Amino acid sequence: MSKPTALVTGASSGIGLATARSLFSSGYSVHGIARDFSNTDFDPLIKTELDLSQIDVLANSLKQFKSAPDVLVLNAGYGQFGGIEQFSHDQIRRLVDTNLVSNLFLIKHFLPAMKQQGGGDIVLIGSESAVQGAKAGAVYCATKFAIRGLAQSLRADGSTAGIRVILVNPGPVNTDFFDQLNFEPQPGDEFEIPAQSVADVIMSALEQPRSVVVDEINMQPIKRSFRKK
Repeated sequence: MSKPTALVTGASSGIGLATARSLFSSGYSVHGIARDFSNTDFDPLIKTELDLSQIDVLANSLKQFKSAPDVLVLNAGYGQFGGIEQFSHDQIRRLVDTNLVSNLFLIKHFLPAMKQQGGGDIVLIGSESAVQGAKAGAVYCATKFAIRGLAQSLRADGSTAGIRVILVNPGPVNTDFFDQLNFEPQPGDEFEIPAQSVADVIMSALEQPRSVVVDEINMQPIKRSFRKK
């Protein structure tokens, strides 16, 4: 009997890599997509380097994937914050393309085959910013609110075809997300969610009976406080 398959975007580090490791440990053959795997030390991962922000060529690039995975984890994305007037048009386009449009393209590519094979699971990594807008977050929050709407509509559309859709909305996670930002959580485990905790929640949702879908999960550290760098 062949192994179940999974595809994880943003699989080179953080939530994506932790999820890929957990899927592999649970018996999946795991394919990962990321821009750069040069610092990723996980040999069982089948790696494809692909920049999901390059929307003009993404549809063509996805043609290399001939079949659909049993589990599709859409995790790739990044944060950029500030008043909308501080963004260039190119910055708006890149953030929206990476955090939202690439996910639409991936779902469009894989969903028909997932339906043909009798079902599957789509996991979308949202954010606390999908639930509550915040100061300096207009563009980023817009992409994450859109992901939440996508998950809700996709769940309604896919349920009759055996497609489960799971949305996970983490607060601050201990990853490289904050590396290029001018703020970060206060130091201490109580202010950040471990990436592995997000992966564990995903695995728990996937392990439910096929008749059960954990449709939305909100995660927060026990304490919330940020500092400027």
